[in-house]
Amino acid sequence: MRQSFGSYAGAYAAWLLLLSNFFATLATAVPVGFYTLALVAPAHESDPHWSAVVGAIWIVGSTILLYAGIRPTAAVTLVALLVEMAVLAASAIASSFLPPAPHLAAAHGSAVPITFAGVLAAMTLAVWMVDGWELSAAASEEVDGDARASGRGGITGLLVTAVVIGLCMVAYLHAGGVRGLVAHQTDALAYVGDRLGGEAWRVAIVVTVLTSSLSALWTTILYLSRSVYAMGRDGVLPPAFGALDRRSEPRWALVGIALVATLFVLFTGFSSSAADQLTLVLDGSALFLGLLFGVSALACVRRFLGVRNALLAGVVVPLASASLLLAVLGLSVATESSQLRWYACVGVLAGLIFALWRGRPAVEAG
Repeated sequence: MRQSFGSYAGAYAAWLLLLSNFFATLATAVPVGFYTLALVAPAHESDPHWSAVVGAIWIVGSTILLYAGIRPTAAVTLVALLVEMAVLAASAIASSFLPPAPHLAAAHGSAVPITFAGVLAAMTLAVWMVDGWELSAAASEEVDGDARASGRGGITGLLVTAVVIGLCMVAYLHAGGVRGLVAHQTDALAYVGDRLGGEAWRVAIVVTVLTSSLSALWTTILYLSRSVYAMGRDGVLPPAFGALDRRSEPRWALVGIALVATLFVLFTGFSSSAADQLTLVLDGSALFLGLLFGVSALACVRRFLGVRNALLAGVVVPLASASLLLAVLGLSVATESSQLRWYACVGVLAGLIFALWRGRPAVEAG
């Protein structure tokens, strides 16, 4: 962004990255609290205070894992991925052969009406659901070998995620029905486990969701810590965040993120209900991630404008994507709750202040 539009625009993009990924951290820490309690203390599963405290504990634990090193973190993530894929495949296959219950079969005849606001909400939420591909770019400096490996890894992960989500949703819709999943939208997979029957299915699915959420939590913190480190190194944030310790780990970036994210997730515990708590962080994450992706696409357009043989991939595609995404986000903010509009206004205005404050030091550091 800085190379395309200058240091102030670069600082503003840095603000969007920080804000969106703090919300993304909360959007993973809160469900981690829910599902941990579902396993060990079901009586407190829907209590936002308890889920906030447990989510904060997992943020600290994820930070400790990351400080142990990127290789141990990658190894733990691989094991978690294998477990998750095995249970998702088994549950999707079982759901495909599950006959719909009588009340669900009747409900299929009167499907939930499709509204423009609903489609907008789904498209906005999809931004958050497929987020994570940019992790490969954030960790690219720590990869040896082919410089294109990070980009291929990000695109491959994005495509695989989309395919897995699509296949599983087809199977789960067959098992639970549209109305059933809508009625259990805060715990959809646990509901699928109940439809499959048996305590073993319920526990396996809850463990899978917890495992997946934990992987998302520490990979989001990884992405954010590397981004904060780069911002400190380039002068957008204080220099302490751009320093490495004797193990070549960005210790102060990790500590700063852990502290701020822990405080914020504890603050979500003051929500009136668990559902409101989750809606709050999901909406905020999707909104600011969408803005970040939109302005990043515009930076790509500016970068490749006039470059020979880059008209389609470097200009037309990102320009169309940015236009559609920003239009969807604008309509979503206009039609959603006043709380989301308030968050959008505060976030956008605070970003302008941050850009004016940190833009000039970034030029001097560069």
